[in-house]
Amino acid sequence: MKPLRWLLAILLLPLVPTHAEPSPAKTRVAILMFDGVEIIDFAGPYEVFGQAGFDVHTVSRDGKAVKTAMDLSVNVDHSFADAPAADIILVPGGDVEAAAKDEATRAWLLKNAASATQVMSVCTGSDILANTGLLDGQKATTFHAHFNHMAKNYPKVTVVRDQRWVQAGKLVTSAGLASGIDTALHVVANVRGTEAARSVAMHLEYAWSPDGGFIRGLMADQFMRMPEKPLAFDHGTKVTQLSSLGDTKYWETAYRVESPMDPAAFVAHVRALAVDDKALHVLDLPDAKQLAWEYTAERGGQWRLSLAAGDKQADGSYRVVAKVTRLM
Repeated sequence: MKPLRWLLAILLLPLVPTHAEPSPAKTRVAILMFDGVEIIDFAGPYEVFGQAGFDVHTVSRDGKAVKTAMDLSVNVDHSFADAPAADIILVPGGDVEAAAKDEATRAWLLKNAASATQVMSVCTGSDILANTGLLDGQKATTFHAHFNHMAKNYPKVTVVRDQRWVQAGKLVTSAGLASGIDTALHVVANVRGTEAARSVAMHLEYAWSPDGGFIRGLMADQFMRMPEKPLAFDHGTKVTQLSSLGDTKYWETAYRVESPMDPAAFVAHVRALAVDDKALHVLDLPDAKQLAWEYTAERGGQWRLSLAAGDKQADGSYRVVAKVTRLM
């Protein structure tokens, strides 16, 4: 081939079509935002979906900034009116009472859930989702302190207490707070495979367990049986929780009590309520500042709850420790 023909061939190369494959469309995620939203409920999954390469945007009723449960002001990308369609919808929890009752929120969720491939709630966001009726006839979980509330207010929903997240068709509900991170990784696995989800978790330095992991709803405090009558005290009594920890067989919660009643009188008041509850077997203890009762939990197992009050301090306060222990 003569040099001129070589030159012409080179010059014409850019004119030849390449037939390259187009880049696949990004998975779109819409995160519902509202006043009172819990920070970790939306921020944790946002980080997961963002690290997975998904296109994430936030949506609120009017598109204006919202105040979180901890008073953090957060700007929002879209209003319900101009929000683009999404493949994944995330409903976080927090102070959800107003959002769960809001008809505009309900309408937006119903409309967009119809075309989404995954609809996910975190913590008490389950209330917002349940209010749409989408969870009717389905299994779902929620924040561990919200189980009974959900069972009472949404009787068509089967409340699951022993899973970190629950998949029901396109609906995925998660337990409280940090469990939203695990559930978001689960959703990534649904969309892009378990290896992709593991890779994201590794990058986040997060110990993700595809099989579930830590389940708050199985901890021993979930089986704590208090007297049927509420622990009502005089206006001069203030009880502040100091700490709460344990495992599946034992739980201990410490309180600071400020009251005109001395420690023995405080314990005697609680004992009177316990004795009136026929489901509790109240034990006779020699120390007036200690109390214990045994019972069978509704969800199984024999348990003992004990209450011990410490001495009154110089400021008039005293420490009360409640312990629940599985007997069998």
